[in-house]
Amino acid sequence: MLLHGWAVSSYLWRKNILPLAAAGHRVIAIDLPGHGLSHAPDAPGSYTLERFSAAIGEAFDRLAIPRAAIAAQSMAGKIALRFALDAPQRVSRLLLFGPVGFGLIPPWHILSPLLPTLPGDMPSLLVSRRVVEFVQRRVHGKLDGFTERDIDEYWAPTQFPAVVRANLRMLKEFDWAPWAPEALAGLEAPTHVVFGTRDRTVRPVHASRLASALPLGRLTWIEEGGHVVMEEAPRLINALMLRDLAAAPLAFGE
Repeated sequence: MLLHGWAVSSYLWRKNILPLAAAGHRVIAIDLPGHGLSHAPDAPGSYTLERFSAAIGEAFDRLAIPRAAIAAQSMAGKIALRFALDAPQRVSRLLLFGPVGFGLIPPWHILSPLLPTLPGDMPSLLVSRRVVEFVQRRVHGKLDGFTERDIDEYWAPTQFPAVVRANLRMLKEFDWAPWAPEALAGLEAPTHVVFGTRDRTVRPVHASRLASALPLGRLTWIEEGGHVVMEEAPRLINALMLRDLAAAPLAFGE
């Protein structure tokens, strides 16, 4: 199961899906609630960490997945780890890329209570194609760039006003804080944390300390990589994921 981060979509994994499938894995990449082509509810509390964890469980149920490995990026890294704590029998291992909870994020979410609720199509007017291009430049490191199509693919969902409103609501409702080490002590799934050394979105200042708090954790640095290393260095990341997935899975409770 491949999970994307905040304000993007499953398009994030376009360079990884086929290589993983070609190696014999069933690969599923979903748009999280409030993103891409998924539903974007307006009800208060729709975008808390706990609600996102429950949504992953619902996706597992709908797809009849009893247990799976999860690869997750940024905000979804915290969601996947929360789900693994909530339902340990359903997660065989975690691969977390630039995960929220293992570093510091810019403090823009502090201003979220001041953001107005915009009616109609107004939210989409806030997100121009130029804004999306600026974000792409910021999240990439020095390994590889992005294309005009990539900008269009990430810009397209913002033309649904409900998606923009949902993303703004996430700033208010989601738990963006770092994990407490003791909260990680009960995690049973082998967990691989991966950060680009040029990640400016989730600055990995706590990565080493918190990765060492994981019972079955390890930390890998991608030199010159930014926040989207699966896009910047797909061959390297695909090889990394395939090595992890080839490792003998642990039985639940082992």
